[in-house]
Amino acid sequence: MSDATANETKAPRKAGLATVVRALAPWVLVVLGGLWMLAGRSGGRDAMPAGEPVPALDLVLSDGSAFSLEEERGKPVLLTFWASWCPACRAEAPAIQAAHETLQRSGSRAVGLAVDARSIPAARGLGMEFAQGLVSQDDLARFGVELLPTTILVDAEGRVAASFVGEVRPEQLDEVIAPLLAAR
Repeated sequence: MSDATANETKAPRKAGLATVVRALAPWVLVVLGGLWMLAGRSGGRDAMPAGEPVPALDLVLSDGSAFSLEEERGKPVLLTFWASWCPACRAEAPAIQAAHETLQRSGSRAVGLAVDARSIPAARGLGMEFAQGLVSQDDLARFGVELLPTTILVDAEGRVAASFVGEVRPEQLDEVIAPLLAAR
């Protein structure tokens, strides 16, 4: 082997800090989510306290349509922050879909808020037949999302009716959605 070839194989590949952070961020969330669940706190912590006004949320959905949380006023909306690489997100997908179907019968809906672009095409394969959009890190911070999945039910007045961190069970969703629909 020539000296030039030996030097080429030994030269380390340099990566910028942003590249490393982007590569590691999903794995850090998975590990933190797993630790959260092992601690027995899954589904029990609020991302946002009930009664608190929700922040503005405007984004383009995967079908190209615009979504504005402000324009949804007057009806409840279920927001689910998720990713396809998150085991708890995949596990709760049928419960979120069932909640969407319940909401849809009364003119409301669920909206999937993926934390990465690769998750959006996976939604249908997980049975999530409702609108999907990509959220920014700023959106996650404004909604208090620290772990995935995080689910927030917004009431007709634009306030938090309930929020869940970790896998949410169908009966938990039914319990908080039914009174909102009955009040309409």
